[in-house]
Amino acid sequence: MKKKIKLLFVIILIALLALVLLGHLGIGNKSETDSKKGEYLTINHEKIRYLQKGVGDDLILIHGTPGCIEDWDLVVDSLSKKYRVTAIDRLGNGFSTANNYQYTLEENSALIHDLIDTLKLKNITIIGHSFGGSTTAQLAVENNPKIDSYIMIAPPLYQIKPDNIYKIASIPILGKGFTYLIHKTTAKEIISDGIKSSLQNNPKLHTSEFVNFRANLWSQPKVLYTTSKERMNYNDGLNKITPHYSSIKKPILIIVGDLDSEDILKDCEKFKKIRPETNLIILENTRHFVQVERTEKLLEEIEKHLSMVKKEVL
Repeated sequence: MKKKIKLLFVIILIALLALVLLGHLGIGNKSETDSKKGEYLTINHEKIRYLQKGVGDDLILIHGTPGCIEDWDLVVDSLSKKYRVTAIDRLGNGFSTANNYQYTLEENSALIHDLIDTLKLKNITIIGHSFGGSTTAQLAVENNPKIDSYIMIAPPLYQIKPDNIYKIASIPILGKGFTYLIHKTTAKEIISDGIKSSLQNNPKLHTSEFVNFRANLWSQPKVLYTTSKERMNYNDGLNKITPHYSSIKKPILIIVGDLDSEDILKDCEKFKKIRPETNLIILENTRHFVQVERTEKLLEEIEKHLSMVKKEVL
């Protein structure tokens, strides 16, 4: 009996070690050759995929967690008719690397500051969705003089409640092995169901192409690990910046759907109370993926905001 128990222990240990090794080798992640759009630049030893289109004042688009530059497909063409639009895959998302990433809001804002300098952007408005909206809040607090204004779409601004699966997936050493296991088993199905649920008011939007592309890209082990670590570090990052919201001087537009999570709606309304000059727009019959669900309305509100900012600058 003791020999069987010992053998079982050895088998379990070998399986765990193999899983950890597979997770740390990056097996299952996409390569640059799998990408059909965008270019690459290196910032602080990380390879970042980005898309740039148009001429004029600069708009930087920051996606959520998980996410990719394709999340902005429905708005880029319209915005690029008047502005130079730059969208990125954030660290550890899409086709961007995360070799030295510690998964914090501060690092995401630092990446944007470096991107601004590298690409020589100017007269900038930041547009961020979800985690990208929280990153936008971080940038607003830091007050880079090259940035004129901020647009936050469905942003968590005070606190989030990470699910237990994120706690497991972010365990040191073992976490990456766990995300590899999820990648090989249930990740694609869970992500597909989540996307369909977020767009259930507009079922025509979640085509198989739309859903399958994101399920494949977002189920990469590195993306699952990034999402988990960012979720676990989220509250620490928000706690650092929330005391400074009232001191933000530059124009802010917040757009959120009335069917988004109760916590996000409360966050946006609380921000508005603390900083009354904020323009808060709550869209009816809209969930979290505003740029997909209400593309035309979002574009309309962005244009109003940018016109107002231009008048103030002049």
